Amino acid sequence: MLFRTLIVVLILGIAAPLQKAEAQGASAPLSTDFNLITAIDVSDSISRHEEWLQLTGLSRGVVHPSFVSLVREGLMQRIGFMAFTWSSDGQVRIVVPWTVIAGPEDAARVAAQLRDAPRIDRSHYDGNHQAPQAGGGAGTAASTGGMTDIAQAVGAATRIAAAAPYQGRRAVINILSDGVDNAGFDPAMLRDEAIRQGATVNGVVFGGRRDLPAYFRENVIGGPGAFLMTVQDPQDLPKALEKKFWRDLIAGHTPASAAAG
Repeated sequence: MLFRTLIVVLILGIAAPLQKAEAQGASAPLSTDFNLITAIDVSDSISRHEEWLQLTGLSRGVVHPSFVSLVREGLMQRIGFMAFTWSSDGQVRIVVPWTVIAGPEDAARVAAQLRDAPRIDRSHYDGNHQAPQAGGGAGTAASTGGMTDIAQAVGAATRIAAAAPYQGRRAVINILSDGVDNAGFDPAMLRDEAIRQGATVNGVVFGGRRDLPAYFRENVIGGPGAFLMTVQDPQDLPKALEKKFWRDLIAGHTPASAAAG
């Protein structure tokens, strides 16, 4: 038990670029219905086109009429929103800093940030999207920061949730990926820690790995209202993600006492 706790503390302590709210005297932080965090896989197994599909799909989802309408139905009629890309070795890049979505104008601004997010330079990758190892040849060496470190993604999202500048009822975390964790740590430990802190962890998996949905259900998603979206063909990501944030809102409105889905 002590060893598991130390691992959780280690990953949650990864130095990631977290945005913090500026001090505003004694004023209370802005309240939201909940805070939504999306973690986008840019590890070596992700092609430039798949990276584009993820960001395009998310940009379409955030302006989807059902999503915007449901935001307006909340008690506060607004949510906190942020998004970051991830791979391994502490490679976490914020692409949408913390902001509030309360209507179509906010959603359109966030969609533009997602569409315009900097892309990973993959010009040195081989035909299988793998970066060369330090010693030569193709592979996914940890030194490239390009492995699929889902534990790091969940741990970073949990820290970001704790540092949110808005007072949300709880956090909803999205993990997008095309693979299982191959960086050494068990993401289930970080998932359990996120749930203990009151978060719901949802997942979107895509690509050809048949074992991936079962892996995510067992090791990644969890919490009240948690769900998994499976997209076999990455080309279908934009269409699927149009409904993703709407389902996140449903999860966010699920009472914390409810059983996970």
